[in-house]
Amino acid sequence: MELQIIACASALLERYGKVVDVVRAQGYEVAAEVWSTYEGATLLTSAKETGALLTELSATLRHLRSDCAVVCADRHEVLAAAQAVAYLHLPLVHCQGGERTGSIDDKVRDAITQLADIHCVCTAQARYRVYSLTGDWEAIHQTGCPSIDVAKQARRDPLVTFGELGGSGAYVDLTQPFLVIAQHPVTTEADRAYAQMEATLEATRTWPRIVLFSGQDAGTEAMMKALRAAQAIHGNIHTIRNLPPPRFLRLVTQSAGLVGNSSAGIRECSYLGVPVVNIGTRQQGRERGPNVIDVPHEVAAIRAAVQQQAAHGPYPSSTLYGEGTAGERIADVLCNLRLRRTA
Repeated sequence: MELQIIACASALLERYGKVVDVVRAQGYEVAAEVWSTYEGATLLTSAKETGALLTELSATLRHLRSDCAVVCADRHEVLAAAQAVAYLHLPLVHCQGGERTGSIDDKVRDAITQLADIHCVCTAQARYRVYSLTGDWEAIHQTGCPSIDVAKQARRDPLVTFGELGGSGAYVDLTQPFLVIAQHPVTTEADRAYAQMEATLEATRTWPRIVLFSGQDAGTEAMMKALRAAQAIHGNIHTIRNLPPPRFLRLVTQSAGLVGNSSAGIRECSYLGVPVVNIGTRQQGRERGPNVIDVPHEVAAIRAAVQQQAAHGPYPSSTLYGEGTAGERIADVLCNLRLRRTA
């Protein structure tokens, strides 16, 4: 099977870590690049970007003449991709459908589910929910989450060193207790993004911290402003744009815990047994392992939860989202799809 990777939107931008370079460094060829990101990161730019990407992707897909397309999760860019694929009458495979997380992501994810022909879900609960939306049990495959495959690999990798982090700010001794903070805006709470990031950084100010840049959602500019202000005052924050997924996951295994609202805390960290303090509503409704404590955007609550998780230490590994074999299972689904189409 020939793999054609289309790199889109923020995956092409330096400010978000230029993920396309990470993909190429792993030995993959990128078949096409599609530029569609607007400056500003607001609700309006998200809506415009969806339309721009739909337009550009349609032409790219037509040119590549793919036999099917695979999309993952619930971002607005994925909705644009799913719509382009569906209207070109290509078989669409959707990974990570059927989950609940709150915000507009649920609407986007369910819309993609309705556009998709084949569903590779992560959990049993997600499989039943996709069935309730589609009524086609044979098209739904419980493969587990591909990110758990990466987490399984990361466990065997050497420890991350400070020198490979890049970024800027204070030196963090990775042999001593530290926190990793990964917090992103909630699109329905974009007007509170500054205050939410400020609360997280204030609650953790006594800890050495490695803070990842926020993702490309409405409110990210305000979060970055709060981060810059805290970095100037606290003096124990090191910021990074991006790490290759296996290195990021290895880094969190070395930490005292992951703080913020990243799905990595719910998914990969459940498998890795990393203590997580999940803040706010961004992951509301997502299935959780025992490693997660949920708190509101309140300084005292965040501080207490961090202390509790640090005292607890690592949790037993959970296979809620898979056992690290999702890639192989999804490949089987795709190969069988191809065989049916060419028979």
